[in-house]
Amino acid sequence: MEVPNRSGATPQRALYTYAEVAHICGFSRSQLFALVRRQKFPAPAVRLGTRFTRWSSADVDEWARDPQGWIDRNAPTTEGAA
Repeated sequence: MEVPNRSGATPQRALYTYAEVAHICGFSRSQLFALVRRQKFPAPAVRLGTRFTRWSSADVDEWARDPQGWIDRNAPTTEGAA
């Protein structure tokens, strides 16, 4: 449960768990990591072993607002490729 700060606003979460990302985006674990591998979804911000993975809430929220825009802005560049 989030506690309102002194201004009365509920603070934003800095990191999302897999369950929160799955709820927001509707992906299974395998779908999520396949998108991460193909650079079509933000990579985890924190990964400690295989059981502790967290995503930046700002990255996930940005992706959720405009998935194709996020992909276009974060696509690997081909500069310097021969």
